[in-house]
Amino acid sequence: MRGIPHHKVRCSKCGRIEGCQKDQLCHACRMKSRPSPNKRFFWTPDLDQALTRAYQEARSREELTDNLDHIGRRTGFTRIVILSRAAALGLGSRRRRWTKEEAQQLAEWAGTLSNAVIARKLGRSYCSVKREVCRLGLSARITEGYSQTEVMGLLGTSARMPRKWISMGWLRLHDNRVTEASMIKFLREHPEEYSLNRVDEAWFKGLLFPAFGRKSFEGDSRTAARRSLAQADLSLATDSY
Repeated sequence: MRGIPHHKVRCSKCGRIEGCQKDQLCHACRMKSRPSPNKRFFWTPDLDQALTRAYQEARSREELTDNLDHIGRRTGFTRIVILSRAAALGLGSRRRRWTKEEAQQLAEWAGTLSNAVIARKLGRSYCSVKREVCRLGLSARITEGYSQTEVMGLLGTSARMPRKWISMGWLRLHDNRVTEASMIKFLREHPEEYSLNRVDEAWFKGLLFPAFGRKSFEGDSRTAARRSLAQADLSLATDSY
């Protein structure tokens, strides 16, 4: 019995000498072992295996989405519950590796196409392409800028709108391509000119918030966003377009 000096009981879970003779557990471990009355979702070893297979067998983001949808229908769990469990199992942090062919294609397109267009052609995210460009040491100066057709596709507008924005001086050209600095300035100062439900979301976040898509952030998301905007202001101040 706990409390008797000569009959101390070691907790079978944490090892502290505060256990009770009846169940060999201390108070803290006993409370942790009790099921929570508010918990609605319970993961079994079989469900963990099914979730692991869903990530391992998926060859693309679309296949992974279908696999997670199947698990959701099978269990009734919400998507956030499934993704949280995947993160706890170390599944959500895995990235599809770049093949030799993809890297060669990236190096070939880097001088003529923007990162957003390359991402579409390779079936990858904007941030994935941006990371690989940095890893391969490709010149950012070469890949900077957008053609008017690319601006139209990224913002989901008609061909007339990029010409209008250029004529009004909202977008600046360099070597017949819209500069990235002027694009950032336009997105921040003229949000009424485009609709967010038509914008390429991954490109938009990656352009305004460089920390988007990284494995870890320095500080919370609001601090990272403010830091990204401050860097954009600095680049605008020093860029001669």
